[in-house]
Amino acid sequence: FTSDHGDMLGTHNLWSKRLFYEPSARIPMLLVDPRKTARISAGAVDDRLVCLRDVMPTLLDLAGIAVPDSVEGLSFAGTDRREWLYGEIGETPAAATRMVTDGRHKLIYYPAGNRFQLFDLFEDPNECRDLTDDPAYQTIRSRISELLIKQLYGGDLDWVREGRLVGTGADLEPPRPDPGLSGQRGI
Repeated sequence: FTSDHGDMLGTHNLWSKRLFYEPSARIPMLLVDPRKTARISAGAVDDRLVCLRDVMPTLLDLAGIAVPDSVEGLSFAGTDRREWLYGEIGETPAAATRMVTDGRHKLIYYPAGNRFQLFDLFEDPNECRDLTDDPAYQTIRSRISELLIKQLYGGDLDWVREGRLVGTGADLEPPRPDPGLSGQRGI
């Protein structure tokens, strides 16, 4: 059982999807093996970083079918763990958002205005305290920013100069009513 996204449902006064806050980005992924094999234990909770690209290799693995080398996902019925996960939303400057998480720390990047949000999900699971400018988190911010930069491609590379994120240089227009709830940006 899984979904393609969650919904903000008013958290942070935001609605709908297309945000990297946990209510939108962290979706359920439940796996039940009716054969009751030791690989999938009833009631087990796994804290690995998984995403939708892991569904196919997981199902192939459980069916005993070789996973093609071209597949980027990991079987979460196996033991492999990814150290971090990258995500992207939108292509236009006003809509583009990128994210990297290592499971504990999450960096959300908005290229319009070159804005960042950094959260410690263990200490602040509701993402209420932005640690972007906290001196105690600068090493973590640098490490996760480097991971994010390495994932950028195409037009996103224009947001990088001399190994640093510089964004588009232009900030967004002030928020306005959006009855379609489609153009939200994290606050």
